[in-house]
Amino acid sequence: MNAPAENVAPCALLLGTILLDKPSSSTVMPLLEGLASMDLPAEWPYGDEATLERISQQLRRALKTAPADLDHDYHRLLVGPGKLAAPPWGSVYLDSESVLFGDSCIALGRWMRARGIELHEGESREPVDHIGRMLVLLSWLCDNQPDQVIPFMEEHLMTWAPRYFAQLEPAAAGTLYEPLGHLASLTLEGVPLLRQS
Repeated sequence: MNAPAENVAPCALLLGTILLDKPSSSTVMPLLEGLASMDLPAEWPYGDEATLERISQQLRRALKTAPADLDHDYHRLLVGPGKLAAPPWGSVYLDSESVLFGDSCIALGRWMRARGIELHEGESREPVDHIGRMLVLLSWLCDNQPDQVIPFMEEHLMTWAPRYFAQLEPAAAGTLYEPLGHLASLTLEGVPLLRQS
């Protein structure tokens, strides 16, 4: 589906915010409920009708899970402790040592500072290359520095996000994060600004 560029910001902000905190939080649960109540095939601008309908059904089914179990899945898949099947940090995929706060994370921080973008490191324990933070940043760039969207996606986000979502989907099978990961992946694949580059 060819969606206009203005759809990128709200979709990226919604998905990024959801991936940054546990489902039971007062920020995330209303977003999840709103997403599950949407008619995704009619309202979500990225992906085909059949796939979006399947994602919608998976989201509704997953939200029938007890909040404590949703939070358990969040910690198992996005936080730890223990080895994560699909770590949500870019430098794990891009750094030669596969570490947190690796070279690619440092490079993203420099890229942000050079464009006057605050890192807000005191507000979040997460490295700037956490998938949720990067989706929120994509949304912010769309609204505030649209000329930086393509460089950000080409140099920082799409260098690893497709691999991350490809690993997340099987690791998250049967959980809330399976359809969320699929929806995020479809959304990034459909960003029209990236296709024009």
